[in-house]
Amino acid sequence: MHQSKGMEWPAVFVPCLRKNRFPGKRQGGLNVFHVIPESAVQGAARYRGTEEDERRLFYVAVTRSQKYLAMTFSPSDKKLYKKESLFFAEVTRNTYVLTREPVRPDGSALGRLQLSSRHKTPDVVLSFSELKYLFECPYQFKLRFLYGFDSPLQKELGYGKSLHDVMAEVHKRAVKGDIATSSEVEELVDRHLHAPFAPAPLKEQLRTAATRAVSRYLRDNGARLALTEYSEQPIEVHVTSGVTVKGRIDLIRRLDTGEVSIVDFKSTERAQAEDVTRDQLHIYVVGYEELSGTRADLVEVLNLDEGSGSKREEVSDDLLSHISGKVAAAGNALRINDLPRKSAWCETCSTCDFAAVCRDRPSP
Repeated sequence: MHQSKGMEWPAVFVPCLRKNRFPGKRQGGLNVFHVIPESAVQGAARYRGTEEDERRLFYVAVTRSQKYLAMTFSPSDKKLYKKESLFFAEVTRNTYVLTREPVRPDGSALGRLQLSSRHKTPDVVLSFSELKYLFECPYQFKLRFLYGFDSPLQKELGYGKSLHDVMAEVHKRAVKGDIATSSEVEELVDRHLHAPFAPAPLKEQLRTAATRAVSRYLRDNGARLALTEYSEQPIEVHVTSGVTVKGRIDLIRRLDTGEVSIVDFKSTERAQAEDVTRDQLHIYVVGYEELSGTRADLVEVLNLDEGSGSKREEVSDDLLSHISGKVAAAGNALRINDLPRKSAWCETCSTCDFAAVCRDRPSP
């Protein structure tokens, strides 16, 4: 009872309310006051244990209940404990206490309550980048997002995000009818380029690369900027009950054919590359459908690097169904902490920053 102070439960049972058991019978024999006189101890009576001390403890017990409280008495075989407790007799005089099990109006006894968890199943909310790591290697996800391991800083850190921000401004302006031109490229790059760990020569190289990438994009896609429908559009994909994926679509545009295309930008020169997989692109499709009520027709990955190809494909219904089940399974695995490492060394391990944490690198 002492340990229950400050705690509560829906139902509390206080059994064995027998005389000389609760409140307990004061025991005789030697005790501390045979060695130390009572006059030397302030409030000595409380160390002996009085009926009022037991009453206060009884109050603690009966006030732990949130809804149901049951107190019982049954006589013991021993003569000392055959009678009911004084506290039990006092309780029965309370107008809020029933002395018989309650029944329904039809006379039948109350049935057992259906068991249910006090806590609902926790919701799992993932970002697209977290989902990528969870798909690649659950153990890497665990190290990175649950244990706080982080990748080493790269000098180029910030370049990819800066290029992304330039694209975002270009398309947000396009939505409002303000089409960016090639004469604005250097100003756009200077406004958004942020590479705090790059030395001056490298920063100039990054500036040149960004300027070329943006100029090339405007040259190839300038005529289609007016077809932009959304830029940096936040979405939530409710994959299944309790599993939600949050993200932000880089670009949604309508093609000359009237088809809707979901576009994600990629640059292999980013310090921490996050390849947009086919699975993730199809999650974008689900998110756009929840946002607009219409299905996108195409998904595209536009590579901003010089000489690099882009990807463009039709939306696959089979893949949409497959990825929904895959995300739901990943969310359930995360709930129960089922995040195992790879069974053997693989290509993912060769590019993982934390590979040495879980296994030795194989000898060549």
